[in-house]
Amino acid sequence: MSTLITELGSECQNITALIYQLQSPYLSGRQQAEILAELLAAAIHLNIHCGDDFQTLIAQEMEKLPDDDEKD
Repeated sequence: MSTLITELGSECQNITALIYQLQSPYLSGRQQAEILAELLAAAIHLNIHCGDDFQTLIAQEMEKLPDDDEKD
């Protein structure tokens, strides 16, 4: 789970960096195309990464957490 969370964080940072790059008014059409291609690949990777298996792992981790509302 820890490795998956680390990978998710890295991919999110990559996407954020690509979004900031796209906001530059000085990009050529070729630069925009390259950034958009990278963004598309990152979005696909993120979509696959956050699929049912990852969601199930998160749900299982949540179920392991103590219920703070239950006091002795």
